[in-house]
Amino acid sequence: MKLALIALSLLVAPTMAGPSAVAVKKVGSCPSGYSTSGDYCNPSSSSSRFAVEKVGSCPSGYSTSGDYCLASSDSSRHATPKVGSCPSGYSTSGDYCLQSSSSSSSSSGRPDMTPVALAKVGSCPSGYSTSGDYCNPSSSSSRYAVVKVGSCPSGYSTSGEYCLASSDSSRHAVPKGGSCPSGYSSSGDYCLSSD
Repeated sequence: MKLALIALSLLVAPTMAGPSAVAVKKVGSCPSGYSTSGDYCNPSSSSSRFAVEKVGSCPSGYSTSGDYCLASSDSSRHATPKVGSCPSGYSTSGDYCLQSSSSSSSSSGRPDMTPVALAKVGSCPSGYSTSGDYCNPSSSSSRYAVVKVGSCPSGYSTSGEYCLASSDSSRHAVPKGGSCPSGYSSSGDYCLSSD
């Protein structure tokens, strides 16, 4: 269960200004700027900030909001719970790995589909390389990936222990944990964004 929560928290993606807010698995009360939607916390406005499940102290650039760490500004860097040593391009900030630079681009042009470091489960997906205990996107052509749970959702293909977006038109996917949040629809063991 803990690995699933860590994997879910790794599904968010950074934009040029900082990480974008996406649905996160509900743990306790939702963070500020989010509302309950099924078993998830969904960003409730375009001004909602990126949130990650709280593990110990929040990383630099984040503040506590219930059971989550919430980005303090649009320029906060992508954070992921630390699993072993941080990947290349990330530095340790307490119990988290914090992206070294907030400047990142999305191969699809969609902030929620920007490839980010993933906790390593088996071999890394195509377009990613091993970096410590993580799989790190290895080129500008790397695609968004999510840990494989059952069958991959529509618009994704299997790549080792991961589901890899098949094209720029693939939709954002999160592992399904109960009912899907508003703006997402069910696709096997995943919830896919409707846009």
